[in-house]
Amino acid sequence: IEFDMYNNKEFEDVNDMHVAVHTGGCRLPNSGAGSTLLSSFGALRGSNRFLQDGGFHTARVQYTPGVDFNPDEQPNWSSSAHLQQFIKSDGIGTLRIFVDDMTTAVINVPISLKYAMKLTDGKAWVGFTASTGSMWQNQDILDWKFLEYHPDPETACPVGITARAQCLEEKAWPSFQGQPLVGTPYFEPGGDPWSPERGSVCTTCP
Repeated sequence: IEFDMYNNKEFEDVNDMHVAVHTGGCRLPNSGAGSTLLSSFGALRGSNRFLQDGGFHTARVQYTPGVDFNPDEQPNWSSSAHLQQFIKSDGIGTLRIFVDDMTTAVINVPISLKYAMKLTDGKAWVGFTASTGSMWQNQDILDWKFLEYHPDPETACPVGITARAQCLEEKAWPSFQGQPLVGTPYFEPGGDPWSPERGSVCTTCP
């Protein structure tokens, strides 16, 4: 996921201020080039989100199991032809990117992470990087947190821990099509309404 403030035409960038999602899948190296683009939002300037203004900005990356297609509430759905190989019925979820406005995402995209990433026991690394080529820009991460859902919040948040109420709220599973999700944070279609499958399928990656 990139927050890009420079228009690299050789990479087929959308413009000089955009948000984009890239992956080469589990077979190809990732890059910021158009060949790995899954989805993008280029209207940051038009929506008064000037990421180059030297001010403070807030972003949220959210992934939930199941496709929550609600264009009336979340209008910014987009995809590239490259994305199609990562949309499968097994393990599909919804990736959303928010910038400054935590109500309406700038990017909504359906994606099956098991086809898009080389997972280890259903898990992946989370981190940050920054680069500017021959130019420069100061980028500071002042605060961040990672919240992981848990199928059993009561066990994950034992009685007596600090801020238990917050822990329970953060780890409570959302619902999908009116039913509470069960299982671990990695899913295959199954019953009730999902059952877990944590293995990577990169050997069958398209």
